[in-house]
Amino acid sequence: MRKEAAQYRPWRPLGGRRDLRARFVRRIVALGVVLLCRGAIAGPAIADRLADALAPVSGAKTVLGVHVVDLSDGSTIYERNATKPLIPASCMKLAVMAASIDQLGPEYSFTTVLAIRGSDLVVIGSGDPTFGDEKLADARDQEIGAAFKQWAERLKAAGVKQIPGNIVVDDFIFDLDFVAENWPKDQYQAWYEAPIGGLNFNANCVAAVVGPTKPGAAASVQLIPPNDYVRVSNGATTGDKMTVTVHRLRDSDTLKLSGSVSKAGQLEVVTVRDPGLFFGSVLKQAMEAEGIRIGGEVVREKVRLDSSTLPKDVHIVAIHSAPIADALRRAGSDSLGMMAEGLFKAMGAKIAGVGSWESGQSAMHAYYRKLGISANQVSVDDGSGLSRENRISPAAMTRILSKVHRDEKRFDLLRSSLGVSGESGTLRKRMRSGSAKGRVYGKTGTIRGVRTLAGYIHTNSDQWIAFAFFYNDIAKPDTNPKPKMDRACQLLVDYVSDTVAASSQSNAESE
Repeated sequence: MRKEAAQYRPWRPLGGRRDLRARFVRRIVALGVVLLCRGAIAGPAIADRLADALAPVSGAKTVLGVHVVDLSDGSTIYERNATKPLIPASCMKLAVMAASIDQLGPEYSFTTVLAIRGSDLVVIGSGDPTFGDEKLADARDQEIGAAFKQWAERLKAAGVKQIPGNIVVDDFIFDLDFVAENWPKDQYQAWYEAPIGGLNFNANCVAAVVGPTKPGAAASVQLIPPNDYVRVSNGATTGDKMTVTVHRLRDSDTLKLSGSVSKAGQLEVVTVRDPGLFFGSVLKQAMEAEGIRIGGEVVREKVRLDSSTLPKDVHIVAIHSAPIADALRRAGSDSLGMMAEGLFKAMGAKIAGVGSWESGQSAMHAYYRKLGISANQVSVDDGSGLSRENRISPAAMTRILSKVHRDEKRFDLLRSSLGVSGESGTLRKRMRSGSAKGRVYGKTGTIRGVRTLAGYIHTNSDQWIAFAFFYNDIAKPDTNPKPKMDRACQLLVDYVSDTVAASSQSNAESE
């Protein structure tokens, strides 16, 4: 009987050894995927394991909101308090970044215009937050004042050796309320609370470089970037210990140094109060360093007639352009607040003519309505997430992420602007080992009592997932949910949907 069965088995051509080898490899790969599917978690099992991984400590008052979506079919993988509006902290930047790509366009560029008007040198801003940014300059092997040098060369090539009049700054594309009302009042000099204006330079921060002189004598001080807008009250002396500190009073343009200086070094950066006047002062110093004497002062004046029209007596010398991708990357990967605020107010300027906190809020609400996000799931106060008055539900966040994912160009732009697990940005020190490394593209968020993480996950089975984990009202003993979020990301990296599992099983069996 066995012989007979073997004798009448249906015959299939194998095409020689190569065909055999190819079929064998395909079968092994298919079986491997099936085993992966069986070893990974699909369907209800993943929801249970995510619930366990993310759960706050029993008895704690922590509020957790979660929404996880399979982007291949839009199905919800896991949710908890998904429609509850929660404080997003810096994940607010992610919503603003997505909105700015939509409202301004992926090809948008900030432009800063240098012009001559009579005896004055005029600079007209568009709110570019990246102008003179140190990190972007380093990536291009440039100095932060590279654009100013190019401008000086352009002027000298045109025969301009001096500017008898003033440096006129027109930064009225944005309002002159440089800081948001609900930002922490005691953190105004920290880099992450830098102001935003229609003209910005070096992330609107200045650093003091100090050095020892003679014992007991005043320490030496230099400012980076060089400017005469920021004043220095030098109470630091040369000693045998390094105890020097730097401080700026909230409504002052003066840096106060105190303590002892034993060696040369750069102190922590401090925010400036007025970005436009700071920009003009740095430009003035840069021009003079290049041999172009400035006869007048730095003054603020509205020159532009409207968003696209200049007076006839204003003659353009140069235009500096900066792609939106630069601001997105610094806002997302590095979580630099003033970059997000620049995008926020730029959207406001597009719909209202002037970028302000109010017009930025209106632009965000218009974007939410466009996506069909319910008004009771969101509240907008600023663009960076520093304000505790911002609210967004996890489901609203994943809807934003899902919408962006449908457009390949916009998805690539947003994804490339986020931190990457174990590799870059604010996620570079998280998920550095295991299969999650390099597969989580996310935006982190941290303010008092709030820890958040949202973004995309590229699974081992080549699927894309959108997720939002929001912890609010964190208190002892539940003080550090980051490992929980990282564990959940790892589970999702290893996730295989029922559809993929069934398809892999079918392919394996057909072999």
